[in-house]
Amino acid sequence: MDWFEEWFNSPLYEKLYADRDEEEAERLIEFLEETLLSEQYHSILDLGCGRGRHSHNLAKRGYEVTGIDLSPEAIKTAKEKADELGLQNTQFKVRDMRDPLPQKFDAIVNLFTTFGYFKSDEENASVLDSVTKMLKNNGLFVLDYLNAEKVKQDFVSEEEGEFQGIRYEIKRYIKNGAIHKDIAFAGERLDKPRVYWERVKLYGLDWFKKEMDKRNLEIIDVNGDYQGGDFDPQRSPRLLIISKLSK
Repeated sequence: MDWFEEWFNSPLYEKLYADRDEEEAERLIEFLEETLLSEQYHSILDLGCGRGRHSHNLAKRGYEVTGIDLSPEAIKTAKEKADELGLQNTQFKVRDMRDPLPQKFDAIVNLFTTFGYFKSDEENASVLDSVTKMLKNNGLFVLDYLNAEKVKQDFVSEEEGEFQGIRYEIKRYIKNGAIHKDIAFAGERLDKPRVYWERVKLYGLDWFKKEMDKRNLEIIDVNGDYQGGDFDPQRSPRLLIISKLSK
């Protein structure tokens, strides 16, 4: 089992990252709508949608949204939240992002670093193959990714804390071109200590340019934050790549 299949399906994942609030997701979607999205992008695929934060915000604005994610628990939560919000213009499916859906979309978004989870460069690049198969000609692809150089500069090697009577310890390190997290949980509320891990490949803009060019994904803009700032490898918090499929 790959690390993301186990970790993203754990209830501890949602508890650890409970501070990832709706405001941040809404801010990103507002930026995309103000600068990119329009009526021509009616159908949108949220690739690696998680628990649906961004999908829900897109659906609230009237887009027809499909979200896919490998985690059954995440998809269950996304569906429940959509029902709670009365969003009938959403559908969520358990699916590997390397396995393209049969239909095509006006736009595809891959947000908040849901890229680079696979061990090999070839596997990660195959996600872009899926994108091109599911995107209409001249369709929009938005990739919101970490800024690898900034991560290397600023990462904190150790972190610990507690929530709901559960203690956690996180150890971070860089190895084989990826940022790793080892995450250990302990506490009376757990039947036994639990250990999970994360691994995200550290790709830079040049890698994406090369791989997107191979697949006729023409980069039309690159931003470094959710306010539309220029990308600076040394300073920008994010790497936000906007491209169009030109066949």
